[in-house]
Amino acid sequence: MEKDGAIVGVKATDKNMNPFTVTAKSIILATGGFGANAEMVIEYNENLEGFSTTNHAGATGSGIVMAEEVGADLVDIDQIQIHPTTDPETGYLFTEGLRGDGAILINKEGKRFTNELLTRDVVSKNILAQTDKVAYLVVNQEMADENASLAGYIEDGYATKGETIESLGSESGIDSSTLATTLKNYTKYVKNKKDEEFDRVHLTQTLEEGPYYIIPVTPGIHHTMGGLKIDTQTHVLDKKGNTIKGLYAAGEVTGGVHGGNRIGGNAVADIIVFGRIAGETSASEIE
Repeated sequence: MEKDGAIVGVKATDKNMNPFTVTAKSIILATGGFGANAEMVIEYNENLEGFSTTNHAGATGSGIVMAEEVGADLVDIDQIQIHPTTDPETGYLFTEGLRGDGAILINKEGKRFTNELLTRDVVSKNILAQTDKVAYLVVNQEMADENASLAGYIEDGYATKGETIESLGSESGIDSSTLATTLKNYTKYVKNKKDEEFDRVHLTQTLEEGPYYIIPVTPGIHHTMGGLKIDTQTHVLDKKGNTIKGLYAAGEVTGGVHGGNRIGGNAVADIIVFGRIAGETSASEIE
């Protein structure tokens, strides 16, 4: 809601579609990104059509749309991050900690195809280049005993188990001979502390003993780096670079903070730092 060139409130509807109005001397938008809004994602990046999302259902970009209607400018709106390891059926996210703790990625042919510890955008791109745009995390019982998240994935039915490499291949439809060669080579790399294929540096698990588990993964939409253009005091800016009086924003609803690829964990710093600034700035500027 605008009055005399300033934002003075919000018109909204509740879950039963009953309209209501909130008036205020300042408005802080902290409505998140648009990762769960497939139409909006495709509008800004048509290459992501058909991708699942790790986001909650409320990540619809509503705050961005509202602010646009009062003249707000956007920045980096086409920069949409995909997470490399999500469930192909549901979009459920599997923590990157699995790869950090020693899991490897193979394709449908049973071969490694990437350094598993590269940045999300690179690993995602490498997975998308594989057959059916799918890869598989390979782990073993030793890892499951040490990683509560992995143990949970297994319990929830996301993983296929094989007592041996041969049975793992048989159960997952991957050539057992190729898979055995892949794991044999990787075990050697870990013991020699040198990944001769992909220069992975952090080599912790030999994956030498079973039982084994395999989890199918594909990239899913995870974070939208673009959004409303703000200044360092969280004022929302219009297309001429002027502040929109009474309107502030913080968090994933904004753009320009993370550039083209958000580093894992930085969104926490984003919301804490800019959320605090938004509160302080808006309170100090109330007339």
